[in-house]
Amino acid sequence: MRNWITGSSLIGLTVLLSIALLACGAPAPVTEPLSPSAMSSEPIPTAPQAAGIAVHQKVQLTGKLADGYVIPLKKANIVCVVTDVGMVGCGAFDVMVLDSFDYPAVRMKSSNANHIATVDDLLTGTVKEVNNTAAKLGIKVGMTGRQALDLL
Repeated sequence: MRNWITGSSLIGLTVLLSIALLACGAPAPVTEPLSPSAMSSEPIPTAPQAAGIAVHQKVQLTGKLADGYVIPLKKANIVCVVTDVGMVGCGAFDVMVLDSFDYPAVRMKSSNANHIATVDDLLTGTVKEVNNTAAKLGIKVGMTGRQALDLL
């Protein structure tokens, strides 16, 4: 199930993503709510068509649901899945900064030659970096995104 993100949930995610964007040298995202015309049940457009439209989808894990987010930028997407314990994200996230907040976080790399562009890419990707807080939960480099999320 996928839903368009609205105001308050986008602002919460914006705080987390700002850290990643600043680490990449990108400008911080806008915190204004999406326009009503952007909130529909239409199929999710491709990244070039969706520039600036954030997408939220529920991700079924073993024993619980998590929240997946895709934030399209001009030539890339910021992708993460957040559980009640921690998060797994694309290469844009600085998981060591999140470790300073005792927040379990994992950085992923694509399982193929492409960049991570979707939540599915994140789930099938390979753990590239694990912060200390996430390592204490048993997450290791080389796991799949889904395996790491099941430990969060």
